[in-house]
Amino acid sequence: MKPLTRWNEAYKEFPRYVMEYLVSRYVQANDPVSGQAKIDRILTEHYAESAKKELIKSRIKEKGEYTLLGQFGVRLDQSRDHYWADVPALGDNTVRVAPKVLEEFGDVLLTSGAWGTMEIEYDGTYEIKGKKFPFYVRAFTPLQYTRLDVDDFIAKRPLFTDTEWVDLLIQSIGFNPEKFNYRVKMLMLMRLVPFVEANYNLIELGPRETGKTYTFRNTSNRAFVVSGGKATPATLFYNKGTRKLGVIGLKHLVFFDEVANTSFDDAEASISVLKDYMQTGKFSRGDQEFSAQCSIVLGGNIDTNLDAREPEGRYRHLFEPLPEALQDPAFLDRIHAYLPGWEMPKIRPENYAVGYGFLTDYLAEIFAELRRRNFQTHVNAWVDMGAMTGRNQDAIKKTAAGMLKLLHPLQK
Repeated sequence: MKPLTRWNEAYKEFPRYVMEYLVSRYVQANDPVSGQAKIDRILTEHYAESAKKELIKSRIKEKGEYTLLGQFGVRLDQSRDHYWADVPALGDNTVRVAPKVLEEFGDVLLTSGAWGTMEIEYDGTYEIKGKKFPFYVRAFTPLQYTRLDVDDFIAKRPLFTDTEWVDLLIQSIGFNPEKFNYRVKMLMLMRLVPFVEANYNLIELGPRETGKTYTFRNTSNRAFVVSGGKATPATLFYNKGTRKLGVIGLKHLVFFDEVANTSFDDAEASISVLKDYMQTGKFSRGDQEFSAQCSIVLGGNIDTNLDAREPEGRYRHLFEPLPEALQDPAFLDRIHAYLPGWEMPKIRPENYAVGYGFLTDYLAEIFAELRRRNFQTHVNAWVDMGAMTGRNQDAIKKTAAGMLKLLHPLQK
């Protein structure tokens, strides 16, 4: 079923997990056309990009209600003792939400948010202290998994051989395992370690079009991609003006794409805070200190001899493509693993998955649950690190623990 999620380039702005959910619900493998037509109709009728937010607001007002497809999350406004929904398609973060929606989906809406269809009502009479809040989410139907049984997933692992399990995971993240050798498959799984191991720091430098951005953008809605440009302390850590946590405080993984082109606003302070966070899992802004479990991934390009599958010989060292401020040995010492991206093949359409795999959103929820489990005890039980430094031991333990969670999630 994986290939069916790519039938229409017009919907490439949707996360892959949303399309896979719709395909699994509406499309039959032996007769995909009618199901695809239904999905086309749903997306055409109920989805609108943010540029049309004023039009959508007008429709809700004039009709009194409207079914909107998109993403939204919920937060608790302590000052007003009120829950508010943030609906990007409306450009409004003070949308009221029905108690029954919070009761049923509060766990996901108050954490990562979710994609789905919202039934929105308009009530121009509702106000607080003279300010009107007319929009109201009456009902919500998720287009992604919001509940699962991780123990059931783990219990099914013995039904597969090691080779079958690896191929199933590769298929599930969108690639055809028959096209790659064992080493490449392990490197692909290495990309997933930051999803299952909290506070894991990874770097991958390699040629373009090897699937780096594709993997981190499409595997989980708990990942955030910083695509070059400027990274500010407010965006990454905490905005003192709005008193809101940045992405490192909210997400499970932040991927710095094209890191060589990323500029850090107030670089010395930003990188200092990032360096401390990568070591301790904590960061301070002003007089406040925060803890987080977000993994940090640095991705970028390095000129590669494609025939030899190795970096060009002109580099003095393998971190040279990074911005100079990130080439600080104290910063690099906090990275747990370097994925040799030059060993990864170019990802072409013929390398995409062609069979069945786990739904991406289901797998993302499994990964989120596995983050909470401690597999480093297994590594401690079998490996004597000797006189190795503490940071090097942490790197080995966390990397091995993450791979164990992916390959052998059944704890014994």
